[in-house]
Amino acid sequence: MRVTRVYTEQALSNGGEITLAPMASAHLIKVLRLRAGQQTVLFNGDGHDYLAHILTPKPEACQVMVESSCPVNNESACRITLLQGLCRGEKMDWVLEKCTELGVHKIIPVQCERSEVYLEPERAAKRREHWQRVVISACEQSGRAYVPQVEGLKPLDQRLVEFAQSALESKAAAELRFALHPASQSHQTVGLGAARSIVLAVGPEGGFSERDLSQLALGGFDLLQLGPRVLRTETAGPAALAVMQALAGDFFRG
Repeated sequence: MRVTRVYTEQALSNGGEITLAPMASAHLIKVLRLRAGQQTVLFNGDGHDYLAHILTPKPEACQVMVESSCPVNNESACRITLLQGLCRGEKMDWVLEKCTELGVHKIIPVQCERSEVYLEPERAAKRREHWQRVVISACEQSGRAYVPQVEGLKPLDQRLVEFAQSALESKAAAELRFALHPASQSHQTVGLGAARSIVLAVGPEGGFSERDLSQLALGGFDLLQLGPRVLRTETAGPAALAVMQALAGDFFRG
């Protein structure tokens, strides 16, 4: 029998008793109709799964006890950050969901010149909360015990300034940066070498503008053509991520 995985922000430890939040409680009790004594798996993003059983099956405040824990080792050794141009609602959700399933480490939404959507700060903050819930749901389904962070929406140029500053301050190994663009003149085969940190930049529905491309070039991004066909924004990110993970050895493990 398949045991459902449920996310909680609370600290978890063997033998500990906790009360789950209303949304998680309702899912277990109202939707799945679990009863006292039945098991579920909890995770909080610390890299472990926690087997627990239900003590009090209340749909608004389900109490559980943690029985045991085990580390989950399914993260890629290659930390890939997706710099995603803001796109329309369902497309953005699709990108976040699929890239989370594929192992993305972090997602940074950016407002580009050709973005067809503009979000005021208050609405952008609410969307970020929604996007984080999409990512959590994808982690529950895919078995990930690390939850990728969705950062707040900012204009592309502001984010690139932050990237430049972090590069100056970082003492880590060099980071590879690629901006996907169908008109790139580069036809080289991408080699990741020993790189363990990659940033993939994907434009919105209208693609990157010339201004965006100039800013990306100044930010150290190399243009990359992902095959001979033009991909939609909601396809390009997951496709590129899958390719990078395959090159890094994350796929097709023996």
